[in-house]
Amino acid sequence: MSYLLSSKIRTLSSRFIGFFLLIIVALSLSKWHFHASLIGYFLWLMGWLFVGVGAMGRIWCSIYISGYKNNKLVMEGPYSLCRNPLYLFSYLGGVGIMFLTETFLFPLIFTVYFLIYYHYVISQEEKFLSKKYGMKYLAYMDRIPRFIPSFKKYTEPECYQISPKHFRIFLVHVVWFFWIAALVQLFEKLRLLGVIPSIFRWF
Repeated sequence: MSYLLSSKIRTLSSRFIGFFLLIIVALSLSKWHFHASLIGYFLWLMGWLFVGVGAMGRIWCSIYISGYKNNKLVMEGPYSLCRNPLYLFSYLGGVGIMFLTETFLFPLIFTVYFLIYYHYVISQEEKFLSKKYGMKYLAYMDRIPRFIPSFKKYTEPECYQISPKHFRIFLVHVVWFFWIAALVQLFEKLRLLGVIPSIFRWF
């Protein structure tokens, strides 16, 4: 199976799992509503903070890879902090959406899924990039951490040329963070109004 075909299959499977998780979220109510509303509010606030950081981070990454994603090894800006900043900010945005459920369970489930799934994805991408860029990528791997950012070697150019078309497409993808976050908030209102049932209750 080719790398590109495998990538498409992974994307479809992750979307299916995400859709299934959203259905469970829609039918779930936070127990913090009844036991500790302050904790629920803190989780909600943290959720929007993470969503904002995740969205801004993805925009930052998209500036550097717009037009270069498949034909250049980008090693500047966020890619000088860690090798997978796009996945890092995707995680922050995703876990932020899960915190908007005002539970600890859904962020935990998302984190476990993310660690398992993206460990495999990143490993496959590293093999692909090692073959494509050779010693240049291997040197990059030795110098820059895989996922946890290190600010010691941060570099950025004074000027950087990007593809407006690709950047526009990336912006559309970022908007989905806010649409899904708003959908989670809508689920909560509909449950409290009795429009949709609250089958599950979680902490």
